[in-house]
Amino acid sequence: MKLQLHEITPELIRELSDRLEADEIRSLVRAEVRELSEEFRQAKVKATELLARCQIRAIKLDNLGVGRKEIASMFDVPVRTISQWIRSDVTVMVRGR
Repeated sequence: MKLQLHEITPELIRELSDRLEADEIRSLVRAEVRELSEEFRQAKVKATELLARCQIRAIKLDNLGVGRKEIASMFDVPVRTISQWIRSDVTVMVRGR
């Protein structure tokens, strides 16, 4: 944008300043969203790993003859959750991108 000196007005300066401020805000918000996205991805990986560990423990206890009601009590979850863990495949997310 080429301007002559006489074309520079207080209104133009305010407009350009507002545009710059809006661009900076957009840039900051985008950066924050990228950070949140990465944090969310890591949380999903952590939650999946934790679920897998719980499932494996529940399966081991079930194989050792511990009742599902008792296992549910240990994990403080409903018996149907333990039954689901024991029936389901153990899934682990791969770290990285």
